[in-house]
Amino acid sequence: MRYDFIVVRVDYPLECGYRMERKQLPDWIYLTVTEDDDSKYLTVHSRLHFDKEVKINPSYSLEFSDVDIIKDLSGKISSMFL
Repeated sequence: MRYDFIVVRVDYPLECGYRMERKQLPDWIYLTVTEDDDSKYLTVHSRLHFDKEVKINPSYSLEFSDVDIIKDLSGKISSMFL
């Protein structure tokens, strides 16, 4: 499945807390989560880099939801591509 967001922490000081919220990716980049036999992995597709595909480690067990994987790897994606 194709995704066009990452998940970032947004602080709300007046509420003394934070929320994890979706952040829209630029139109030149998107994510896919792919399943193998017993694992899932996330791939970043970048049209800015001439249709470059980068598989992001680590892989995850099938029990993880796609959104949980994106949430876990959002910081890495942001520092590598944005």
